[in-house]
Amino acid sequence: MTADALSVAEAVRNRERSAREVTEEALGAARADQLGAVWLVTEDRALAEADAVDAAVARGDGVGALAGVPVGWKDLIDTADIRTTYGSALFRDHVPGRDADVVERLAAAGGICIAKLNTHELAWGTTSTNPHFGTCRNPHDPDRVPGGSSGGSGAAVASGIVAVAPGTDTGGSIRCPASCCGIVGLKPTFGRVSLAGINPLCQSLDHCGPMTRSVRDAAAVLELLAGPSPRDPRTVPVPAERYSEAVGRGVSGMTVGVPETYFFEHTAPDIAAWVREAVDALRDAGAAVVEVDLGWPVAEIGENSFYVADEAGAMYEYWPQRRAEMGADVVRDLEEADRLSGVEAGWVSMVRLRYQARMLQMMSDLGIDLIALPSQAMTPPRIGDTRVPFAGNDIDVTSAMCAMTGIFNVLGWPAISVPCGTDEAGLPVGCQIAALPWREADCIAAGAVVEAATPSR
Repeated sequence: MTADALSVAEAVRNRERSAREVTEEALGAARADQLGAVWLVTEDRALAEADAVDAAVARGDGVGALAGVPVGWKDLIDTADIRTTYGSALFRDHVPGRDADVVERLAAAGGICIAKLNTHELAWGTTSTNPHFGTCRNPHDPDRVPGGSSGGSGAAVASGIVAVAPGTDTGGSIRCPASCCGIVGLKPTFGRVSLAGINPLCQSLDHCGPMTRSVRDAAAVLELLAGPSPRDPRTVPVPAERYSEAVGRGVSGMTVGVPETYFFEHTAPDIAAWVREAVDALRDAGAAVVEVDLGWPVAEIGENSFYVADEAGAMYEYWPQRRAEMGADVVRDLEEADRLSGVEAGWVSMVRLRYQARMLQMMSDLGIDLIALPSQAMTPPRIGDTRVPFAGNDIDVTSAMCAMTGIFNVLGWPAISVPCGTDEAGLPVGCQIAALPWREADCIAAGAVVEAATPSR
């Protein structure tokens, strides 16, 4: 199993291990994957990158923060001269000519591209059950889903194939698989990380961020990913912090809002109990805790579905001519998009703007720095489940798995999922911590407190 990212990089810099040795082990693990996490092993590129790191170390040159660290790339993210299908038969022969911005940044820091990782088709779903490239399974229970759409990323990090696997998140697709697989997933503020070279699902909701086995690693990776890009006009030149310094900063003097209404009241009791213990850890570390009502207008906003249907429907307007090449769930979603009127889309966008303003005002009025809530309301569904019980109803599995996370895509705020316990089925439970825009460091500081307290529980 690959060690945590920063431990690997330190060993490579100190010549305790070679990048090639680490890479060959990771390639072996990728080839032996039985979870369906790995779609394509990128051996030639991996070994060339590893040899370049070793040569730099031998020369005494400075090497990056991820020197020799095995990295996996979700198959939604472009990798130069390596097939990138976006999880769809529509793009089965697509070979990008350039890396995505995020790939370029981690490669420049010494990260080694080990594999392309499975994803839900077009990132439009939360199970990572892919009809074209195989089903991805949860490493804690292979009969259950790993979450999605970054399910291959979550499974590959949790099973130790790679140490880092950046995911993308439109309604929870970083935090959902992080929670299901028992790892750390951090969705940054909208505009913090470039999306250039990442196939969009919904450009006004999409985010990219780190998925790792520790908060410390997530902070280090975000330092590398953060920053504006001339290739992506959505990025904003707000200065990034030294996120690694936030890991030991603590939460003393901060105020944490806990939304019982909707969020905790619709969460399985065993999961809610673990998240409340995580909140207790924040209180014990010096944070004040208050109850808040986020007033999440689920009925009006539709848990992201209107936005995704509107934007994805426009992007794939040619879908009726190619429906035979698409999975049944994506076809169903596109049929729903065709039923969405322009008036409805405009109305939902207006609701979203009003909600964003109301939430910022509420945080200011109450002096709240963080919001703590479950990452998932339930145990990961079994593979093949399309509908699950939620809030007294039988609803679509994607809506249920985004029920706790979609709010922060609509807001564009940063949010992190950190393991905090195990549910009655023995599967991981994630505590989700959100902060105000551009305050990823606050998420990291609080996440580190929860992480440090979790082993004792």
